[in-house]
Amino acid sequence: MSTDGTSPSSPVPSSASRDAFKRVKRSPELPAPDAVQLRMTPIAAGGTLLWTIALVSAQLFRDELADSGREWWIACAFSGVVLGILGTAVMAVMDRRHFSRRGRDPRDSSEPSSS
Repeated sequence: MSTDGTSPSSPVPSSASRDAFKRVKRSPELPAPDAVQLRMTPIAAGGTLLWTIALVSAQLFRDELADSGREWWIACAFSGVVLGILGTAVMAVMDRRHFSRRGRDPRDSSEPSSS
């Protein structure tokens, strides 16, 4: 170690790394970021659409898939479509509940409270 507190292999003093850690360290004074409000129904519907495209494609190549022993791909794509429809329905209900509740939150309303 040299007389200025740095090691010969490191050009940065050891106290500088501790100071850098203190600057980067999470501070409790910082507010937490707001949660992202995102509707899930379009995402589930998009996934269902992709599975539907896969099912149609598998049906077009059914003979080739059967010859190569991959006919189960059709059943996989069909399962994806069925589960996607169920998931889209569930997401539609959850989105409706979530976004309608947000409008009725007393903290969000601008009406004066009667006391």
